[in-house]
Amino acid sequence: MFQVKIRIGLVAAKLQLLRLYRMHRRSAANALSKATRGFTKREFKTAQRLLASVPSGSKATPSSPSLFSNTSTQKRQDDQMLLHPLYREVADQTSMQVFESELVNEGNIGLALAFPSKTPDPLRIFGIPKSVEKTFDLVTRPFSVVRRPTLSLRQTLENARKSGSDNRIVITGGAGTGKSYLLLQTIIHCVASNWIVLYLPRAIDTVNCTTPYNYEPRTQTFLQPMLSEKLLRQLRDMGHSGLKKLTLTNDFAIDSAPPGAPKKGQRLIELIEYGILEVSMAPFVLEQLLAELASQTQYPFLLAIDDFQALYSQSQYKTPQFEPIESFHLSVPRLLLEYACGSRKIHNGALLSALSMSNTSWLPKTEIYEALNLDLTHGKRPDAWDKRSEAYQHYAAGLKAFRMPERLEIKEAAGILDVMKNDRALLSDPSDQLFLSKYCESNGNPKEFVWRGLMATLDS
Repeated sequence: MFQVKIRIGLVAAKLQLLRLYRMHRRSAANALSKATRGFTKREFKTAQRLLASVPSGSKATPSSPSLFSNTSTQKRQDDQMLLHPLYREVADQTSMQVFESELVNEGNIGLALAFPSKTPDPLRIFGIPKSVEKTFDLVTRPFSVVRRPTLSLRQTLENARKSGSDNRIVITGGAGTGKSYLLLQTIIHCVASNWIVLYLPRAIDTVNCTTPYNYEPRTQTFLQPMLSEKLLRQLRDMGHSGLKKLTLTNDFAIDSAPPGAPKKGQRLIELIEYGILEVSMAPFVLEQLLAELASQTQYPFLLAIDDFQALYSQSQYKTPQFEPIESFHLSVPRLLLEYACGSRKIHNGALLSALSMSNTSWLPKTEIYEALNLDLTHGKRPDAWDKRSEAYQHYAAGLKAFRMPERLEIKEAAGILDVMKNDRALLSDPSDQLFLSKYCESNGNPKEFVWRGLMATLDS
């Protein structure tokens, strides 16, 4: 009976909040769609406080003070109402600068920059990691903060591309240190600098048995046609002009290929369209396409991979005899591993990857742990009795670690707080005491500073 009363209270609070909100924002379709989601305990407490501040029988007008203002004397414009993040319309973040390469410099460390939303948008086409997606839900406009590693990694890529050296970089660091954000910043920079980019934000999806596969006797591997077709489609949707200018240096020669296979001299975009049309040929098309992009020198090519450690472990796929399949026996992971170990070289560009610690089922294994000389923040240190795989040791050879700092600098943390304050994601007014206390509680860890530091101010 008590649970029924609580549920009735939730529904009543939701309806009342929606009614009040419609009177203020009839055109806020985006916020209303968010408001239809189910309440959590924290959101219900927030709704109770908001509704308690509204006099019974009062009617909101566009010219009246905000019902959700922090103080009774503070007045806001109608388009600047303070609402809980779940229900507010897009806040006024037009003053936030958009991430551009020119703004990434020593003097702008700690500056918050919004991810660009212009077409083509790599974050929309390729997707983003799950951990980053959760953080993006906290704010009305996805952003990142310029950090010292942002400058360092960009310079590393530029120097390596100019020198033509072997560039196989893995971003390492403890959980929540911002590895995925740094990878996203680099991708945005490369897209703006006219690089051809292929980004896999969730490499775990290549080995967790979420896409169809079939055995190929000729190569004795398991093909992943749907996954390969998806990657081809994403490359096409990015719309890089180089795909229409670069031509094939070799024929697409597969005995079982359906009619219409592109020949030497045809444009790369025609090869991509053929792979999308003939899904059964997509794994072979993807292999030849990456070979063409890696060998040409006219446009720099970036192969970016998040959840990189998942490629160095046994997959969740099974053979018809229900035996587990190693990742290097799957077409897409094997292709990525060959570029990671240097058996396939990128002559003008780089392979840039990041380890992820958010999924404990896919932590770094012994081979990648030793190849990158990782520390205890990446899991259990392997010992002499742990079993090693010669195949994975081969695929991990030559990788270079790019270490992320464990803590934010003070001005980097201040940049995050400033955005959260301007975005009205905090119910309490931030102060120096609040900032320093949350920074110390989280030990400067970026993820902990946001989730268990700033967002903890929402608790009553």
